[in-house]
Amino acid sequence: MKTSLRLLAIIVLTGIFGFANAQGTPWYGFARTSINGESWQNKFITFTAQNPGEVQAVSETFPETWAATYYDGYVWFVTVTRSLCKAPFNEETQTIGAYEILVQQLVPYNLIIDMAYNPVDGMMYYLCQDSQYHCNLKRSSLATPADVENIGDFSVTMWTLAINSQGEAFGVAYEEGNLHRINLQDATTTVVGATGKEVWYTQSMAFDMNTNELYWAQFATASDNGLYQVNTTTGAATSLGVIGSGTQLTGLFMVSEPTPPQPQIITEIYLEGFSAPVWNEHPDYDMYVDENEPYRLTDLAWHYVLGMSDPTVGPDEYFDDENKAYYLAAKFTPKEGYQIDPHPTVYFNGDSSLFDSGTTFGDDYWAFTIDFYVIDDGVAEQTAKNIAVWPNPANDMLYLNVMDGVDVSIFDMTGRMVMQTRYAGQLNASTLAPGVYAVKTGNYMMRFIKK
Repeated sequence: MKTSLRLLAIIVLTGIFGFANAQGTPWYGFARTSINGESWQNKFITFTAQNPGEVQAVSETFPETWAATYYDGYVWFVTVTRSLCKAPFNEETQTIGAYEILVQQLVPYNLIIDMAYNPVDGMMYYLCQDSQYHCNLKRSSLATPADVENIGDFSVTMWTLAINSQGEAFGVAYEEGNLHRINLQDATTTVVGATGKEVWYTQSMAFDMNTNELYWAQFATASDNGLYQVNTTTGAATSLGVIGSGTQLTGLFMVSEPTPPQPQIITEIYLEGFSAPVWNEHPDYDMYVDENEPYRLTDLAWHYVLGMSDPTVGPDEYFDDENKAYYLAAKFTPKEGYQIDPHPTVYFNGDSSLFDSGTTFGDDYWAFTIDFYVIDDGVAEQTAKNIAVWPNPANDMLYLNVMDGVDVSIFDMTGRMVMQTRYAGQLNASTLAPGVYAVKTGNYMMRFIKK
């Protein structure tokens, strides 16, 4: 006669998503010159798309810079002398620290007028211009930034470069002020549409990586300059206001929101306490997890299935009906920073062989199965309140969670005792033939398999 006991572990996973308001998100750039000579000239400044006229400096004076972008906690920039530099960005204070020079002269005989990091291929791309205003596209790995690859020459005088989170590149051409889509493999371009703006000397473009919206810091005249949002479908540019009081801005960039740390996956669950309900006894709820584990036991209740119903086992009832399937509904909640794997290995009093977590019910809980038996001679074989046997199946050594010195007996499935000894930290089962056995100590008996 056999009665199955299944343990349902309900694990609730919660995801929290936040969305940034792009209009209120800080933008950054290098203030190359200023019409009224404000104090932030030759410094990195910050402002918002909602109010670009309010500007604050976020760095000390830097060398004259023509291109800048942000990646991995640093502001990367190229000076007018073609030095590639990086400076740490402090997210808490929103300030830019002291810079270091990575490459003294990045590309000979070229002025680098814009740059953008491509998150798809992990390369930094540079929009370069020679003394004849011929423009070309180059790139390098940040692991070896001095090794610059020439991708190709533009057929137009390209004045800006921006790459979105999907690796799509865009730029504005000087001659006609059109927005172009840029092929990063060969520097060929396709016209998207007219921005409606005259393009002058100082320009910079960048994507908001959180929204994939394109922004343009453009300077034509003192009265026709500022921050624009550009439609990547039509090319049309919409003015958001003057930056400061007429700042010529290079190196426009936004600091993307930090990626939240990925939760650590819990692949093993350790349960302690009873090993199974004791036959002909009341329900037992003595179950716990160690407080140092990255999950908590938050709910517990016994049930049994009878027909289409699933009633709770009351405190006055007994585990004595072989025709019922008894269940223990146990809810486990991961602690902050953790997530439980859909099919974890469950150790029940140190034994992982009692459970089969392969069956999934619904989207947020899993079923684990444990069996106990009533043998023909009426002796109940069951996992007792504080006893476990491992490994199960066993090869040579067998371990019990009992005190040393207790009497232990092993029976085969005919009821014949095949071993009797005092427990001394382990049992040597190497002499047993392969098969199913029962180990008995005190009033409890538990099944194990010898390989």
